[in-house]
Amino acid sequence: MKQYILDDSDDLWEHFAKLIGEASWPAGKYLANEMIGGKVSDWERVIVMMDDDKLAGFCAVVREDIVKGTGFSPFIGFVFVSEPYRGQHLSQELVKLAESQIREIGFHKAYIVTKHVGLYEKLGYQEIDTAIDQLGRKMRILAKAL
Repeated sequence: MKQYILDDSDDLWEHFAKLIGEASWPAGKYLANEMIGGKVSDWERVIVMMDDDKLAGFCAVVREDIVKGTGFSPFIGFVFVSEPYRGQHLSQELVKLAESQIREIGFHKAYIVTKHVGLYEKLGYQEIDTAIDQLGRKMRILAKAL
Protein backbone atom coordinates (compact mmCIF):
# COMPACT_ATOMS: atom_id res chain seq x y z
CA MET A 1 0.00 0.00 0.00
CA LYS A 2 1.48 3.34 -1.04
CA GLN A 3 0.74 6.54 0.88
CA TYR A 4 0.63 10.02 -0.59
CA ILE A 5 0.64 13.24 1.44
CA LEU A 6 -0.53 15.96 -0.93
CA ASP A 7 -0.80 19.72 -0.93
CA ASP A 8 -2.21 21.83 -3.74
CA SER A 9 1.22 22.27 -5.35
CA ASP A 10 1.69 18.52 -5.87
CA ASP A 11 1.90 17.29 -9.47
CA LEU A 12 -0.54 14.47 -8.65
CA TRP A 13 -3.15 16.79 -7.07
CA GLU A 14 -5.64 16.72 -9.96
CA HIS A 15 -5.10 13.01 -10.62
CA PHE A 16 -6.00 12.16 -7.03
CA ALA A 17 -8.87 14.66 -6.99
CA LYS A 18 -10.39 12.74 -9.90
CA LEU A 19 -9.99 9.39 -8.09
CA ILE A 20 -11.46 10.81 -4.87
CA GLY A 21 -14.38 12.26 -6.84
CA GLU A 22 -15.18 8.77 -8.14
CA ALA A 23 -15.41 7.26 -4.63
CA SER A 24 -18.73 5.71 -3.61
CA TRP A 25 -19.16 8.25 -0.78
CA PRO A 26 -20.78 11.60 -1.77
CA ALA A 27 -18.36 13.56 0.44
CA GLY A 28 -15.58 12.37 -1.87
CA LYS A 29 -17.11 14.42 -4.68
CA TYR A 30 -17.26 17.44 -2.37
CA LEU A 31 -13.58 17.08 -1.42
CA ALA A 32 -12.60 16.58 -5.08
CA ASN A 33 -14.45 19.78 -6.03
CA GLU A 34 -12.69 21.66 -3.23
CA MET A 35 -9.35 20.35 -4.50
CA ILE A 36 -9.98 21.19 -8.15
CA GLY A 37 -11.64 24.52 -7.30
CA GLY A 38 -8.56 25.78 -5.47
CA LYS A 39 -10.35 25.98 -2.12
CA VAL A 40 -7.62 24.19 -0.17
CA SER A 41 -5.43 26.47 1.94
CA ASP A 42 -1.65 26.52 2.12
CA TRP A 43 -1.33 24.13 5.08
CA GLU A 44 -4.27 21.82 4.36
CA ARG A 45 -3.37 18.33 3.15
CA VAL A 46 -5.03 15.38 1.44
CA ILE A 47 -3.77 11.92 2.36
CA VAL A 48 -4.33 9.06 -0.07
CA MET A 49 -3.65 5.33 0.23
CA MET A 50 -3.32 3.39 -3.01
CA ASP A 51 -3.16 -0.34 -3.66
CA ASP A 52 -1.40 -0.35 -7.03
CA ASP A 53 -3.87 1.64 -9.17
CA LYS A 54 -6.84 1.22 -6.79
CA LEU A 55 -7.92 3.88 -4.31
CA ALA A 56 -7.86 2.18 -0.90
CA GLY A 57 -8.73 5.26 1.18
CA PHE A 58 -8.24 8.93 1.85
CA CYS A 59 -8.66 11.67 4.41
CA ALA A 60 -7.81 15.34 4.70
CA VAL A 61 -6.35 17.79 7.18
CA VAL A 62 -8.64 20.82 6.88
CA ARG A 63 -9.12 24.18 8.53
CA GLU A 64 -12.87 23.60 8.93
CA ASP A 65 -15.10 20.54 8.51
CA ILE A 66 -18.82 20.05 7.90
CA VAL A 67 -19.67 21.85 11.17
CA LYS A 68 -18.83 25.52 10.64
CA GLY A 69 -17.88 28.20 13.15
CA THR A 70 -16.74 25.93 15.97
CA GLY A 71 -13.60 27.89 16.79
CA PHE A 72 -11.66 24.60 16.61
CA SER A 73 -8.96 23.78 14.05
CA PRO A 74 -7.43 21.79 12.40
CA PHE A 75 -9.78 18.92 11.62
CA ILE A 76 -9.13 15.46 10.30
CA GLY A 77 -12.00 15.05 7.89
CA PHE A 78 -13.24 13.11 4.89
CA VAL A 79 -11.98 9.81 6.33
CA PHE A 80 -12.99 7.16 3.80
CA VAL A 81 -11.93 3.57 3.12
CA SER A 82 -13.05 1.89 -0.12
CA GLU A 83 -15.33 -1.09 0.43
CA PRO A 84 -12.83 -3.87 -0.49
CA TYR A 85 -10.35 -2.50 2.07
CA ARG A 86 -12.65 -2.15 5.06
CA GLY A 87 -11.85 -4.14 8.19
CA GLN A 88 -8.10 -3.73 7.69
CA HIS A 89 -7.71 -0.73 10.05
CA LEU A 90 -6.91 1.65 7.19
CA SER A 91 -9.01 4.41 8.75
CA GLN A 92 -6.77 4.27 11.81
CA GLU A 93 -3.67 4.44 9.59
CA LEU A 94 -5.11 7.43 7.75
CA VAL A 95 -5.87 9.24 11.01
CA LYS A 96 -2.36 8.58 12.32
CA LEU A 97 -0.85 9.94 9.10
CA ALA A 98 -3.07 13.03 9.42
CA GLU A 99 -2.02 13.50 13.05
CA SER A 100 1.61 13.39 11.97
CA GLN A 101 0.95 16.07 9.36
CA ILE A 102 -0.85 18.23 11.92
CA ARG A 103 2.15 18.04 14.26
CA GLU A 104 4.52 18.79 11.38
CA ILE A 105 2.49 21.88 10.43
CA GLY A 106 2.84 23.07 14.04
CA PHE A 107 -0.49 22.31 15.71
CA HIS A 108 -0.73 20.45 19.02
CA LYS A 109 -4.35 19.31 18.90
CA ALA A 110 -6.54 17.58 16.31
CA TYR A 111 -10.32 17.62 15.96
CA ILE A 112 -12.74 15.23 14.27
CA VAL A 113 -16.43 15.73 13.48
CA THR A 114 -18.32 12.43 13.37
CA LYS A 115 -21.49 10.53 14.13
CA HIS A 116 -19.46 7.35 14.74
CA VAL A 117 -19.07 6.18 18.33
CA GLY A 118 -16.03 4.14 19.31
CA LEU A 119 -13.90 4.35 16.17
CA TYR A 120 -11.87 7.44 17.03
CA GLU A 121 -11.99 6.89 20.78
CA LYS A 122 -9.72 3.87 20.19
CA LEU A 123 -7.14 6.38 18.97
CA GLY A 124 -7.42 8.60 22.04
CA TYR A 125 -10.08 11.09 20.91
CA GLN A 126 -12.63 12.39 23.40
CA GLU A 127 -15.94 14.11 22.77
CA ILE A 128 -15.75 17.80 23.66
CA ASP A 129 -18.93 19.16 22.07
CA THR A 130 -21.86 18.50 19.76
CA ALA A 131 -23.09 20.66 16.90
CA ILE A 132 -25.42 20.62 13.93
CA ASP A 133 -23.67 20.18 10.59
CA GLN A 134 -24.48 21.80 7.24
CA LEU A 135 -26.93 18.99 6.47
CA GLY A 136 -28.86 19.46 9.73
CA ARG A 137 -27.43 16.39 11.48
CA LYS A 138 -26.31 16.33 15.10
CA MET A 139 -22.59 15.60 15.11
CA ARG A 140 -20.01 14.89 17.78
CA ILE A 141 -16.85 17.00 17.95
CA LEU A 142 -13.87 15.01 19.21
CA ALA A 143 -10.42 16.26 20.21
CA LYS A 144 -7.02 14.81 20.94
CA ALA A 145 -3.84 16.45 22.20
CA LEU A 146 -0.92 15.53 19.96
